[in-house]
Amino acid sequence: MIPLGLLGDDHVYSYSQLSSFDECKYGFYLQRIEGIEEESSNAFAERGSLIHDLLDRWAKKILTKEQMLDEYERRYSNEVVTAWPRLQAAKGYAKKAYENGIQFLKDFDEFEGYEVISAEEKFKLNLKLTNGEERPFIGIVDMILRDLKTNDIIVCDHKSKSMSSFKKDQDKMYRQQLLYSTYIKEKFGKFPEILMFHLFNENGVKPQRLFSQEEYDESLEWATKQILGIEECSLIDWLECKEKSDYFCWNICGARKACPNGIEPTRKKKTEEYEGYKGDLF
Repeated sequence: MIPLGLLGDDHVYSYSQLSSFDECKYGFYLQRIEGIEEESSNAFAERGSLIHDLLDRWAKKILTKEQMLDEYERRYSNEVVTAWPRLQAAKGYAKKAYENGIQFLKDFDEFEGYEVISAEEKFKLNLKLTNGEERPFIGIVDMILRDLKTNDIIVCDHKSKSMSSFKKDQDKMYRQQLLYSTYIKEKFGKFPEILMFHLFNENGVKPQRLFSQEEYDESLEWATKQILGIEECSLIDWLECKEKSDYFCWNICGARKACPNGIEPTRKKKTEEYEGYKGDLF
């Protein structure tokens, strides 16, 4: 029974929820339980959503490679509308981000050597936790691919990460692919052989790793910890902000306009924090 009925007995979990709770309990509370009326967008997400949509429509054979570029140029100014954070804006990344997308689409390799089995495939299943209980779990698989040489099944996810940021966060990021592998097993009767990311900010580089049963089990343990943590939170627990605000709080978090941590520090301190930021450039 979830304390205070904050989520409700019919709540359905997703990877993004578990990741959000892991990042900040209060941010999760504001967005998922309090249901703040207006979640704050950011330029990173808007640009990423646009390119993601183009890739999805290409995979479904709605757009050709050439049409993707036309659509990008036509839609960009209408969909990437939030101001870039000061760190990026000061270094001219607004222009660079736009031009990076154009170059990516011009060089897009159309996943040569792979067959696209499906794109943006939604699923819902009962995720079996490590304590033996089950919880409803939903997700969307960006692409399911088949390697034309090896016949391997591949789970692929489009990301706007820079390579440096991906390398730093990859173990956390692969949790999503591993949890989604539960659905692949339901669909194909076996786990995928390969987990792949498609980094369109890095001109389509495709880092990948082999599916590992050990890593899959570890991801289930992590998911179980997050889910049980969510269900065990009292109202006082939910109101616990991150101990220290950071770049994510000021510029990325969807709840930043409703959270005290979303207020940027004084200019001197902010400059020091920005200079120490090692995340994505766009």
